[in-house]
Amino acid sequence: MAAAVVTDPLAELWNHTMSEDKTDLMCFYPNKITMGGIWTGDSPLDFSMPLLLFQVLLITSTSRAVTLLLSPLRLPRYIPEILAGVLLGPSLLGRLPHFSNIVFPIRSLFVLESMALLGLIYHTFTVGVEIEVPTITRAGLRSFWFAAGCAFPPFVVGAVTGYIAISTDDTRKDKTDLLNTLSFPIFLGATFSSTAFSVLARNIAELKLAGTDVGQLTLSASLINDTFSWAGLTVATALGAAHCGLLPTIWTLTSGVAIFGASYLVVRPMLLRLARRVAEGEVVGEVRECSVLIGVMVAALAADAGGTHAIFGAFVFGLAVPNGPVGVALVEKVEDFVVGTLLPLFFALSGLRTDISKITSVPAAVLLMIAAMGSAVLKVAAGVVVAGVFGMPLHDGTSIGLLLNTKGVIELVILNIARNKKIMSNQSFTVLVFMSALITAMVSPLLAMVVKPARRLVFYKRRTIAWPHPDAELRILTCVHVPRDVPALLTLLDITSPSARCPVAVHALHLIEFAGRSSALLLINASAPSSSSYDSSTHGRSHVEMQFKHIAHAFMAYEEQAGGGVSARTMAAVSPYASMHEDITAAAENQHSALMLLPFHKHRSVDGGMEVSHQAIHALNRSVQRFSPCTVGILVDRGIGAVPGAGYRVAAIFFGGSDDREVAALATRMVKNPAIDLTMLRFAQKGGSFTASEFDALKERKADDGCLREFLDRANEGGGATVEYRERGVFNASEMVAEIQIVEAMGKDLFVVGKVPGASALTAGMAEWSECPELGPIGDLLASKDIQTTASVLVLQAYGRPAPVVGAMSVDFGGDSVVPPERRRGRATTSSDRSL
Repeated sequence: MAAAVVTDPLAELWNHTMSEDKTDLMCFYPNKITMGGIWTGDSPLDFSMPLLLFQVLLITSTSRAVTLLLSPLRLPRYIPEILAGVLLGPSLLGRLPHFSNIVFPIRSLFVLESMALLGLIYHTFTVGVEIEVPTITRAGLRSFWFAAGCAFPPFVVGAVTGYIAISTDDTRKDKTDLLNTLSFPIFLGATFSSTAFSVLARNIAELKLAGTDVGQLTLSASLINDTFSWAGLTVATALGAAHCGLLPTIWTLTSGVAIFGASYLVVRPMLLRLARRVAEGEVVGEVRECSVLIGVMVAALAADAGGTHAIFGAFVFGLAVPNGPVGVALVEKVEDFVVGTLLPLFFALSGLRTDISKITSVPAAVLLMIAAMGSAVLKVAAGVVVAGVFGMPLHDGTSIGLLLNTKGVIELVILNIARNKKIMSNQSFTVLVFMSALITAMVSPLLAMVVKPARRLVFYKRRTIAWPHPDAELRILTCVHVPRDVPALLTLLDITSPSARCPVAVHALHLIEFAGRSSALLLINASAPSSSSYDSSTHGRSHVEMQFKHIAHAFMAYEEQAGGGVSARTMAAVSPYASMHEDITAAAENQHSALMLLPFHKHRSVDGGMEVSHQAIHALNRSVQRFSPCTVGILVDRGIGAVPGAGYRVAAIFFGGSDDREVAALATRMVKNPAIDLTMLRFAQKGGSFTASEFDALKERKADDGCLREFLDRANEGGGATVEYRERGVFNASEMVAEIQIVEAMGKDLFVVGKVPGASALTAGMAEWSECPELGPIGDLLASKDIQTTASVLVLQAYGRPAPVVGAMSVDFGGDSVVPPERRRGRATTSSDRSL
């Protein structure tokens, strides 16, 4: 039996070191994963798991610190994360003695990069989920031309620059293979032409452009660019392996096509069936969610084994997932952890790989910088040209060109793959990462300077319901969060009695929360369908888009049913709740609205109570009331639109003041609607004293009397609603509440009240225990459980301008005799402590 050959480890190490094709050689203990504790003398940084946890904590904390410091600049989040990597890398802290060897030793980078790549795989999967292929096909001709015009010139610039760099690089002169020579120009061209959809979506939401034509065209073009960038990345990766021969390159491309085909022919039909079951009420379930998430890893493994890249498999698998309830559930499962913890590792590693000392050829670096900046300028120029061809304003083309220069994940993925495959040098990688961050950082300031000047006050006359010409067109902005809000809002529109003689223009604004996820911005067309035909197919539509279509169809159908008295249009506003009031007030200004209707933050539950829809809506309504350019109405819906065509029993409560004059003006419009049974209840305090000056009190009293005189004159004309007018003098709030309960006992469907009653002495103590200050004391009372009522409540807050005095009606409140009401159709029946 032959003896085992004993080799000398030192000799092997010497031979490996002196070899011409030597590689990095590392020695480590395979069992040094977890430590026994610092009390035994172990150092945490000598073991792989403590070292990994320390690196993750260091990277995430540094990224958050840099993000916080740069927050006034409003930069995209990935730029501070890259800068955190640069700070920790060889360009800055890495120059300190032993810093890199202790904190980021070479043996640990494999594990750290694997964690970052896992996060990148799932982030790429969520990007694929957010991009719907049918959405791209419906983008329209303008979107395709903007995408092509803003992508092709930069691609040509990158390809030419890459070819020049290769032809002048002495290290590549022996590599004459055509396919291998093409890989670097394609990588560089894809880098220059790419646009990061996820980063762009956040920029558009922050700039309040989501509901504009510019925002929608930019998102559509970005979707197209993103899709073709991933395709270009796949081709460039396959060509990068051309040094192994032509046949492996062909097989690599074939495997990419096979993965795409399998995802769409096998995976997507299964997920569409699951989406239909979920739409019918079935729960997705943990087993199915885990199966899909495991499928992401299977697709990534197949793509990596096929020679394309793991992220290509994850992206294609994400494209196969329908962007509905299933897609939302999957994204919510992984996005917070991936974006908050794992993805910063990828950005930081990109920063760690940037090394200023690697820039050895200044002319080559300058050439790359000029080419990158030139491609950015060409995108803007192409946007202006395409806008001119389609007859759009040139500043819109400038905006689209600037926005399409937004960089992000896709560009860093391209650069990292090119560097790892030795297609791109360390110098080129460092320069292009720096230029990517610089160009993206310049987008928002340039856009603000060029096309986003400070909002000026929009001047228009009618901002209240009360108007000297009551038959003039009333413009109403209705805000809708979910389709559940629509029936009650349409009922309110019906109560305003629209007709050809007294028209109403309705602008429905679909409010979509943007919580950092770009899927909320997949609304390609923010206008109602142009005809009564409605595409009921749900295939290929996102959940948000389907909601928008349902809302638009409801208002369009109401317009058709109302005849010539109503014109309706549906728009969308995508924004975080914290700044959504800016979109609402801007829409009201642009549409010259006189009344704005907002849903209450609570809705009716199954048991008849009220439950919170979204707590952020509470603060949103208060912000809108504070900054509104017109009268605001908040509707507490208790099912007013549940039985259409059954008639409406409405009670309007009047104390006096500007808010209550809006109540009287709205009631004046109601008296011409024969489907309405209207009770106007006026209160005054017996023995009370005015808190303001005598002149101001008289002025307010004349304005109040004038509004009520107009209401009674209109009611006495006949031919409309059943109207009852009551006047009550009360000593205190208890008597006032008792009178309201008497009216409520008559069975009302809707109470209309002002936010701030004129008789402040009656309601002064009620404000102390008010749960919802935006409703005012009377509205809060009617919306609470203290009064057991099933009626809905509309609270009006007038625009801050004195109402015109139409006429004067002097009413003295005296004795206590009450005249029983006599109800007559088309005539106002009055009842008071003293007959008029």
